Amino acid sequence: MQVNTNYPRQRKQLSFTQLPFRRLNGIKLFEEIHCQSPAKLLERGNGRDYFVRIEDNYTPDEFYIKIDDINFTPVGESKLSFKDNKTLYNDNIDIISRNLKHCGAGTIMRLGEIITMLENDIDKIELHSLGQAVYFHSKFKFEPVINDINQLTNYIRTDILSRENDKRFEQIAKCAKEWEKDSTIPAAERLKRGNKILYNYLQTVNKFKLNHDEEFQIYPGFDMVLKKEKVIDNMEYFNKLFEKFGIDYQVKASVC
Repeated sequence: MQVNTNYPRQRKQLSFTQLPFRRLNGIKLFEEIHCQSPAKLLERGNGRDYFVRIEDNYTPDEFYIKIDDINFTPVGESKLSFKDNKTLYNDNIDIISRNLKHCGAGTIMRLGEIITMLENDIDKIELHSLGQAVYFHSKFKFEPVINDINQLTNYIRTDILSRENDKRFEQIAKCAKEWEKDSTIPAAERLKRGNKILYNYLQTVNKFKLNHDEEFQIYPGFDMVLKKEKVIDNMEYFNKLFEKFGIDYQVKASVC
């Protein structure tokens, strides 16, 4: 959407009006969304008014979700491309200024991606995550997709089995130990189970807010996927996020 710079943006109380959409080249795209950082960040002085939009230079192959502030200052952008008509690939999600990290901008762009996936009946969003971003993506229920058994085994040994004496990870470490010992599992099923164990570990790290602790950092990173079904299964979680940022959008179980 081309931003109209002929009138000033004004800080105002957000109202929950219906989210507007348009169609371009057969794809349903949201119009500019005005939203805010959650109340907790506003109270700390880190909150901002944000405006998130999809650029008019959308092509059938790729598009950008961009976010800027009330003064039209660029804050960040997320580049997405169509891997096929049922898969979006997130090439990058970037916050332009370090001073704006942890102010909610990344979450807002991710929610914009999820809206686009659901409104266009796209099955999944794929990406390759750097180690430092794994926990961020995990907050949105992205799952690891590691297809190399040696690489997967290394993550499970290094990041999970090493914590078997930590009660917070006791059950996950138990599952990881059983997975490592059972050599009778067919290769495809072994990968599936191993990725699920790693997913549960990442969710637990986030649950206990250990994601910024150097001890728990993941290296070097891996492919991840967010399936539409995962969003619908966790619709209460996502709907609370939309509400927290003042975005009038709801995930519904009837989406298919």
